[in-house]
Amino acid sequence: MVGIKNSVRFFIKDNKKQIIFYLFLNTFFVLFITFSSYIHIPLSGYKDRFLYAAHLILLQTSIAGYIYILTLNKWLFRFLFIPCFFILSLFSFWVYVQDISVTKSLIQAVIETKSSIVFDLLSVHYIIFIFFVIIMLFVIAKMYKAILPVKINIPFIVLTMASIFLYNTIESRRPNTLKTRLPYSVFFGIKEYLVSDKYNLNEIPKTVYSPIDSLKIVFVLGETVRADHLQINGYSRETTPLLSKRNKIVSFPNVFTPYTYTGASLPRIMTNASVEDENLKEITSVFDVFNACKYETIWFGNQELEISFESITRTNKQIVLIDSLRSYMSFKKVLDEELLVPFKNSFLENEANALYSLHMLGSHWWYENRYSPSHRKFKPVIDSKYIPSLSKEEIINSYDNTIYYLDNFLNQVIEIQDRKNYPSILIYLSDHGEVLGEEGKWLHAQESEFSKNPAAIVWYSDEFQKRFPNKIKALKNNKNKRFTTDLLYHSLLDLLEVKNIYYNKSKSVFFQIMDE
Repeated sequence: MVGIKNSVRFFIKDNKKQIIFYLFLNTFFVLFITFSSYIHIPLSGYKDRFLYAAHLILLQTSIAGYIYILTLNKWLFRFLFIPCFFILSLFSFWVYVQDISVTKSLIQAVIETKSSIVFDLLSVHYIIFIFFVIIMLFVIAKMYKAILPVKINIPFIVLTMASIFLYNTIESRRPNTLKTRLPYSVFFGIKEYLVSDKYNLNEIPKTVYSPIDSLKIVFVLGETVRADHLQINGYSRETTPLLSKRNKIVSFPNVFTPYTYTGASLPRIMTNASVEDENLKEITSVFDVFNACKYETIWFGNQELEISFESITRTNKQIVLIDSLRSYMSFKKVLDEELLVPFKNSFLENEANALYSLHMLGSHWWYENRYSPSHRKFKPVIDSKYIPSLSKEEIINSYDNTIYYLDNFLNQVIEIQDRKNYPSILIYLSDHGEVLGEEGKWLHAQESEFSKNPAAIVWYSDEFQKRFPNKIKALKNNKNKRFTTDLLYHSLLDLLEVKNIYYNKSKSVFFQIMDE
């Protein structure tokens, strides 16, 4: 034991300058880069702050090994570490001041944005921040010069390998724990920007057409809404009072999906791919089919276009993203009601046949960011992002408030549709559900039956009812039938009675085999 203590004491004494340098270097890295990923996280109490401080330490520890490697050689330090520190600091400024999410979408915006727009982003605060970053890099460079040549010894190598291994260990057990934080989010954002889709979109035969015209369809794509928390489906709380009062509305409580996260569920919802297909290769976009049928296709989104479904979404003729630089992880994300302004203008002014898609953030965690204060009906609500510090009542109250907000959102969409004396229909479908304490689990993207029952609702106008009485009859008869989220593609094509392309009518909510 005495021998080990003496060895440690000798190691510290012999490498004192180098140890101090790396401590300062990692401290600077935290202040200018990594801490920005934590500044906007809502926390309550010492336990929350302690746990997230530990999270930050783990993140920086996983980075420390890479920092050491980039300082082993003066050329690596000058041409890799310094430029990386500077670029990452430029990203962190926007994370600090605006809570912008560093994702593939932001990387794309940075790379593809015109220079004139970039200059518009330059503010006095940004210039001052850049000035301080440059000064700090000069200080770091001077400190680095004082320790040259860098000593390479076994203890440093062991710590470096352990640091790098830490990232892989944490991510394998809990994906995206570190990956979504700076600086990793920048590197993975660039990687996703450069990677192509894993599947191919089929071309639509030129013979495809629809005999149905004079029809406006609104598809509202929900997020993380489970069917059994809707009052309209028998839930004990008044979460959907406005929809429950409407007559021309049908809710489907028995919809199933095995895919409990957006990246896997959406490619199957918006194409002919089935939830039974484990791998996607050749698929057909529902928007491509509508384009072939001479329908306008317009996408309004409050979520960034993730790589898993971006190419499908871009088959729409028009795309409007209202807050594209902030993902669901941002705590300053705009509310879904911001989608209503561009949608309303387009719907009321456009006389053509059309499929409008509204992609919501819905009930995605963190719930308190998903609804307005006026919809805080159920109390008390959550006040921390750290789930173990919250009560089950608080979490469910906040979640149910998001459903209460959804009720108002869908009601406003219907009111907009009702303003036009036109055959019109709304189809709402959530991508998956949510786990709310069952089996001791929370949120989604995990194996639980409670996250596999998404909400689905259909509303139709008076003119639609007059024109398609048989489809309305089928809707009502199919209400309690068990569907999968495959229903969207096949229902939309069945609604248009599309010719010369295959779809499965038995998966359509508008299909009825025969009258009894």
